[in-house]
Amino acid sequence: MSEVASGRFLARLAHVRGRLEAWLNPWLATRVEEAKTRGEAVHAVAAAVSDLALRGGKRVRAGLLATAYEACGAGDGDAVVAAGAGLELLHAYFLVHDDWMDGDDERRGAPSVPALMRARFPSKDDATSVLAGDLASAWAHRALFEVSLPAERVIEAARELARAHEQVVAGQVLDVCADARDEAQVERVYALKTASYTVRAPVVMGAKLAGAAASQSGALAAYAEPLGIAFQLRDDLLGVFGDASVTGKPSGGDLRRGKRTSLLIHALRDARAAQAIGRVLGRADASDADVAAAVEAIEASGAKARVEERIGALAVEARTALARAELTAAGRELLEDAAVALTRRER
Repeated sequence: MSEVASGRFLARLAHVRGRLEAWLNPWLATRVEEAKTRGEAVHAVAAAVSDLALRGGKRVRAGLLATAYEACGAGDGDAVVAAGAGLELLHAYFLVHDDWMDGDDERRGAPSVPALMRARFPSKDDATSVLAGDLASAWAHRALFEVSLPAERVIEAARELARAHEQVVAGQVLDVCADARDEAQVERVYALKTASYTVRAPVVMGAKLAGAAASQSGALAAYAEPLGIAFQLRDDLLGVFGDASVTGKPSGGDLRRGKRTSLLIHALRDARAAQAIGRVLGRADASDADVAAAVEAIEASGAKARVEERIGALAVEARTALARAELTAAGRELLEDAAVALTRRER
């Protein structure tokens, strides 16, 4: 697979993003106006959620949903733009709660929703941050039910959205409360917390909305699950080795945050890397020199190469499952391209 191939999916993604935002902007404006009638505080919370949801993002989930819908032979993916918006609003919900739990003050180049709540409601910022996330979740389900397709298809898609929601919560509980000791435990969290709603839910919802056969939905789910884990493993590499000018995140930022990843577990088995990591892990005030030394030691340990190898294996697993699916030729090609785009990305 070439980078040119991934470009075909990215071009499709740009089209979906344009259509989605054209739908989402007026829809959210209506929601914010509704909130205004319910009180000034409700309006402030709704406006903050709307601002986050419209603040950009790659819109990968909406793109995968539309592509899967088309790949199952249902026609133009523009018919399911509201379902894509629902996924993006669910993503906004998770971002709000992540930023609240992690104490992050910035998201997508602007104040996070918890930071906005702290400025607006100084003594109620925790409560309003939780409620802001809850509102985004409610909007996610409301948007999905605006899809103009047969009710039974929409209900099946809603079941998949609810399943993903539940799995992400389970994955977040494991991430917050458990101390993963090996790669299998880390990947279990990734399957629940990332793969479930970043890849599996979008492609399965697209199939359900298309009225696909169970065999098609099953093959797409088998394609999505390893691809979603690979997507998160790539994120782990970018969090340590990524170019800050491209990712928008500081190099080695995951080390300062103490994020326990598959990459870290591999690296800690090497004595030199473990020593260098110990000077920076979980230390927001770690010096740039110490972070750079840790990054160098992680790569020298072979951990980066092992994670790259695992990403490659998962991508092969995804493409093998896709080969079994009965799809349109164009749709299959775009989903193959998506596997390249999601696993070889630089941001």
